[in-house]
Amino acid sequence: MRLKRAVAIVLTVAVAAVTCAGCRPKAVSTPENGLPSIVVRTVREEDMTLNYSVRTSYPQFEGNRPAGALEKANKAVAAMVLPDIAGVRQNAAHDAAAWAAENPSEAAQWLADHSRFLNADYEIPYLTNDLVSVRIRFETYSGGAHGMSYTRVVNARLSDGEIIDTEGLFLDGKQGLQWLSQYCATDLKRQYGPDYEALKKFVDDGTAPTADNFTSVSLEPSGLVVSFDPYQVGPYAAGPREVHIPAGEVQSMLAVTLSPDAFNLVLEPGD
Repeated sequence: MRLKRAVAIVLTVAVAAVTCAGCRPKAVSTPENGLPSIVVRTVREEDMTLNYSVRTSYPQFEGNRPAGALEKANKAVAAMVLPDIAGVRQNAAHDAAAWAAENPSEAAQWLADHSRFLNADYEIPYLTNDLVSVRIRFETYSGGAHGMSYTRVVNARLSDGEIIDTEGLFLDGKQGLQWLSQYCATDLKRQYGPDYEALKKFVDDGTAPTADNFTSVSLEPSGLVVSFDPYQVGPYAAGPREVHIPAGEVQSMLAVTLSPDAFNLVLEPGD
């Protein structure tokens, strides 16, 4: 990870309680200017019997905020990750049991040939005294020709813990979705270049102005980032896509004020 801005981070031993089986605090990062501290929760599991592994991390926040506000935000962040971890465990156990029941003499071979994993890394693209945006990038494999990647985002107001959906980021939610739809479709056409005509149906469907198409819109000091998973705006081979929207082009429509000085922690490619 790297800081896009030069912001001091102090690492200390975490004292927060572990809240889930397999979780352990990693470290506490304390940004400057009285921002909430960041406790990194990690889950590391490897089950040799069921042949699955989990490597995930996600942030939790501590600090002097109104009672319950950080708790609400922290629960929303954890809810992006913990159900997926539980799903890996449950699916591995279910599939192994089903196969063993039908093929008792080949159960060991099936497990050797059917591994699965879940990896997740967090980013905090935006953090101020009152707003936080958390983006978690997942990679998973549960069989088949290839794995899958996906992104989830939570935007929260730290004064009361209110979770802000994409429409809530805008003064007029419906108008905001229409504007995002048009902006993203235009930018993806630029990204795809000569391949666009073959992918136009993907883009039209994946950028239609519906809330479901824009669940992963994160804040950054420089503007908004819209994340699209594989298959949403192109085939798997086109990979995940992101559209970066400069603050100057969108701020007048937003219900939140983006600060160019916000704390910003993102993953370097390859980290």
